[in-house]
Amino acid sequence: MIGKEQKNTTVPTADLDFLRIFLPYELRLAQRQAMVSSSRSIDGAPSSCLGLYLVRLEPKSGDWFPTPADGGTQIGDHIQDMLVEVVRDSDIPIRMSDQEHLAILRDLDPQQTYAVSQRFLTCASDSDLLQAANLRTRLGYVIYPLSSQPNFPPSQWETIIELTRRMSAFGEPSSRASGNGLLRGPDTVSYTHLTLPTKIKWWGGGGGGGG
Repeated sequence: MIGKEQKNTTVPTADLDFLRIFLPYELRLAQRQAMVSSSRSIDGAPSSCLGLYLVRLEPKSGDWFPTPADGGTQIGDHIQDMLVEVVRDSDIPIRMSDQEHLAILRDLDPQQTYAVSQRFLTCASDSDLLQAANLRTRLGYVIYPLSSQPNFPPSQWETIIELTRRMSAFGEPSSRASGNGLLRGPDTVSYTHLTLPTKIKWWGGGGGGGG
């Protein structure tokens, strides 16, 4: 208990105000790093990317989510603890609300984009607290940049967050925890679907414009 209290006081919880200031700069940096690393690689693919993973808790029945006094704060703390457990200490968990959380993974190896999703979904599926609260875990993620011309306006960062939210909505109706994501493939933007027990399916999507 003492260790947990010390962790909470030494590592402040990032929130939406932090996101408004921080994310436009991080998107701009990811664009620059992608262009530089792509120009140096043989296949033209970036060697690092920015991962945005949104966790959304969904009632298994109805639309009621516990208020802070009824356990919502405890559940939000639980999600933050799980995020800290599965991401690196250089990554940033953000508490958007008790029901929605975001993790920003910086300088992410494109080959490791599944690992975070799978680790978190395993933790969520095994969580007795989420099971007792009758909550499903929905995870949506976007691996940025999505195109070979990363020119998406950083000032429109909320659009990317909304995209992660939309991806989280495609979860399996009967699954305790599932995830969906968008990431850049060799020639297209690819869509991945994960659920537990883990199974991965691929669909190719249109590359579209810059992003």
